[in-house]
Amino acid sequence: MRGMTDGIGDDRRSELIAGRSVAKVLRTGSNLRASLSTASVQHTAPIRFHWNARMSSITNQMQGEILVLGFTDTKILDSQKIEAVGRELQDAVDEAIHKRLLLNFRGVSFMSSAMITKLVMLNKRCKAQGVALKFCEVSPNVMEVFKITKLNKLFDIQDGEERALASFDKKGWFS
Repeated sequence: MRGMTDGIGDDRRSELIAGRSVAKVLRTGSNLRASLSTASVQHTAPIRFHWNARMSSITNQMQGEILVLGFTDTKILDSQKIEAVGRELQDAVDEAIHKRLLLNFRGVSFMSSAMITKLVMLNKRCKAQGVALKFCEVSPNVMEVFKITKLNKLFDIQDGEERALASFDKKGWFS
């Protein structure tokens, strides 16, 4: 598609031209809205938009009072992706309004040492803001790295998401 942009500045309108169609895009914060107008032309192929600017690297959803985050990639190795994930994880701490955050590693098979640094920084920020942080569904490969670095003792790692969600309600060692 001709006319692609690498990034759209905040609060700026841009037009992406594909044949005789114009897609108007408005970025507000981290949200993108697009509308398509055509000049009475029939399209035989779908128009695809490719954004290099701030594609979400994590998913988030509320499970009761717990904010559950997940990764969109199976391998977190690229430095740009790691920076994006790190920013999104830090931002998510503020979104955990009930002070409970669960990071689900479902599908993540590899991550670089730079990503592990981002997880340590996330843990530090959560502690500073009084947010309970737990990890779940950590693959054997990632768990091996946590064990070698002794981070399995720092992070609260649970087996499955259901067990991790239930663990937020436990108060003591034996409850």
